[in-house]
Amino acid sequence: MSNTAPTPGDRSNPAGTGLPESQGRDAQAPSPQAPSSQAPRTQPGKQSARKQGRNTRQPKAAKPFKSSDDWGVFRAVVIGVGILVAGFGLYNLITGTAGLPEGSAGEVNPTLESQYRFFAAMMVGVGAAFVAIAVKFQWANMLWLVCLMVFLGGIGRVLSWAFSGTPHFTFIVLMIVELAFPPALLVWHRFIAKTSDLRRQYTQQDTGEAGGPGIAGGSR
Repeated sequence: MSNTAPTPGDRSNPAGTGLPESQGRDAQAPSPQAPSSQAPRTQPGKQSARKQGRNTRQPKAAKPFKSSDDWGVFRAVVIGVGILVAGFGLYNLITGTAGLPEGSAGEVNPTLESQYRFFAAMMVGVGAAFVAIAVKFQWANMLWLVCLMVFLGGIGRVLSWAFSGTPHFTFIVLMIVELAFPPALLVWHRFIAKTSDLRRQYTQQDTGEAGGPGIAGGSR
């Protein structure tokens, strides 16, 4: 027969490739990869997730609005008025009609004394209300009611002047203060509240404009 058996030194690849067996094994074995000097790249999914995280990052919250010192001055004035009113009422509560500038040292009218000391105690309560409103400023809406009470007291002095004659000049001064001060205090309160709101709006607008380009750029 013409087909001869392969010699030991000339072993062929069983697959019939014509290469020696050792070279066939070397060709079939995977070659080791060369170490790469570059850092491993992140996977596309992780990279896109990071980009989305940066794009959807919320802007920093705006700093809380700080009111000006106008409120501090206003509250100090309200406290001072409350102390004065409460002190004057306490004086009248203790002395009664004898503490009046034109009070007589003669016979005391019990009915007049009872009524006078009652309203003196109400004056102490009004002064305490002014102080409480200034200290606990969440009750600032009650300022309108307390100012209305003082203003009505001034109206009562006008009626007394009209029907009973001219009082002592001290009470004329008190009447003017009681009629003029409450409206002026309320107008002042409204002015400060309005300007504070405008400043807060401008602060928020400036903060939004500063963070606007970052938000627009992230949404692209």
